[in-house]
Amino acid sequence: MKIIRIYFFIYAFSCLFLSSYASATLHSAEQKNDNVTATASIPNEQIWVDRWQRQLTQTFNLQAQTIDGWFIDAPSTSSDAGASGKIRLGWEPRTRNLGEFDTRFKIKLSLPSLTNKVDLLLSDDEDEATEDQIKVSREIENRSQSTTLALRFYSPRFKNVSYRLGVGRRDQVFARATYRNIHSFNQQTNLLYDTQVNYYNRDYLGVEVGASLLYEHDGQKLDKLKHRFYYSDKRDELRWHTETQRYYRLDLQSTLVYTLFVQGTTQPNAHTEQVFLGAKLRSNPMRKWLFFEIEPFVAWLDKEDFEPSYGIALRFEAFYGEGAHYQF
Repeated sequence: MKIIRIYFFIYAFSCLFLSSYASATLHSAEQKNDNVTATASIPNEQIWVDRWQRQLTQTFNLQAQTIDGWFIDAPSTSSDAGASGKIRLGWEPRTRNLGEFDTRFKIKLSLPSLTNKVDLLLSDDEDEATEDQIKVSREIENRSQSTTLALRFYSPRFKNVSYRLGVGRRDQVFARATYRNIHSFNQQTNLLYDTQVNYYNRDYLGVEVGASLLYEHDGQKLDKLKHRFYYSDKRDELRWHTETQRYYRLDLQSTLVYTLFVQGTTQPNAHTEQVFLGAKLRSNPMRKWLFFEIEPFVAWLDKEDFEPSYGIALRFEAFYGEGAHYQF
């Protein structure tokens, strides 16, 4: 069964990736002709992929408007609610595990009829700090996290403070308060920092602190240094994550990202859990909302006695919704 899934994913990824580059090349050439000729020769794959994204957006927008309508005072008042999010499919084969598939999703429903700017969030993982990591790394980081459903609302007094109430992390009820801010030293150097305090009905109290230092050399190169610390009251455990990245903007549609991170914990004794080294090419040649990624990597895991595990991640990621954040 795994072999069938592998062959199917390779075929689908190759078709989408090659057709996207063909579409981008064809579109660039057609711009030199008159508009009528260019419009008449739009490839079929551009039509079906746009239709799919549009229908997905309309479906979630309708759900958001329906939920938001429950809180509108006047029945005749129309709702301005909307939805945005992303879907990611990936295959991450590596030595000792060729059948590593990864499916990720994130849905945000904005509900303007409620006060304090309330959003309804549904995602496969509650931890935004690990969303770009490969699956085997996230499993160590999150210790078997699960689908999360939560209401997020912002403090009416402090613009940098938000709160969440929901269900997640192995079906636990949780509450979380987050403070997030940015400090600019100059036009090239910025510091992003945040603090989170959460409480789960079985894991009890937890605290997370993180900071990222960004330095932009020029319009084509960016360095990022990130540190995060996690404390768990139930396990009396302090975990840490140190990461450095370098971004190269190859052109308007492609970015190359080098990543190195080390992660460890203090329980049952102070030790390193994993080391990761990767180089990711991320591109959206077909549409601004459709990304393709190729990431060769090497992972050293404590549970595998730090024997190097070589792999490559193949992914495509689709964003949807008005005002969706198209990440590069």
